[in-house]
Amino acid sequence: MKITEEITKEVFENYVPAARMPERNGSVYNRLQQQLSDVYTMLVRKVVGEVYEERLTSDRQLKDAVLRHVCLQAFVMTARSLDLVLTATGFGIVSTNSTAPASKSRVDALIEECRIQSIVSLHDIILHMTSAEGWGGTPCAETSICCLFWNVGHLTSYTTLQLTSDNWQKASGQALEADVTLRKAISDEYMEELLRKIRTHSLNNDDTIIVNKCLVFIGGFISRYDTDRRPASKELDAIVGQLETYVQHYPTYQQSATYRGRHAERYKNKKDDPTFFFM
Repeated sequence: MKITEEITKEVFENYVPAARMPERNGSVYNRLQQQLSDVYTMLVRKVVGEVYEERLTSDRQLKDAVLRHVCLQAFVMTARSLDLVLTATGFGIVSTNSTAPASKSRVDALIEECRIQSIVSLHDIILHMTSAEGWGGTPCAETSICCLFWNVGHLTSYTTLQLTSDNWQKASGQALEADVTLRKAISDEYMEELLRKIRTHSLNNDDTIIVNKCLVFIGGFISRYDTDRRPASKELDAIVGQLETYVQHYPTYQQSATYRGRHAERYKNKKDDPTFFFM
């Protein structure tokens, strides 16, 4: 039984309370049947993976997150075309000439709220999938977690920005810029290892220390993005200092080209050299 078959009017309105209508009025819910199916299909294809679809019904918490995301995202995709009217019980669809659609500002606010909740539920799904054996090595996992700053919760925890869908979209792109600088500091090899461990829910304490310091750097980079895009040397120094001080705890970094470059011996001039080099 597909999860979408469990999305009754009651279930839908439980996750999208603003669309709650009297029992016999299923106007909003009825109009969203195709969108509910489309959102679910895309979720399985791009995030969960068809091999893991069965898990969506066997894990209660994961199932709740999927139902919530599908209902919210389907509503977000369709709300502007529904010609919504604000009623005493929620937002319904205009059905007579005597009522006018709700104001644009009210509809915009509703859609934004639902969009944020949809993003949160999507990241809850991804977090649950990191505990699924084998999922962390799939293309879905690599796409879903392509950067340390992957969860919308990072926006509120590590930046000064308000939680809005626009801010999350911008921050996601800016985080990828910060990732380039971080890779030069901790090495591509170790960054890829951290991402693999996040996708497989297997970070150890030493890894977690570095991830947190990297998130502080990314958050600062994003917060200052419009005024100063220069990397914060203090935050980078803290990351490199942790790696260098406890290098035995970070074997992948220690074996990387970045580490070898930092510890390469500089050439020393000899008295009988025909040419002296100043470095």
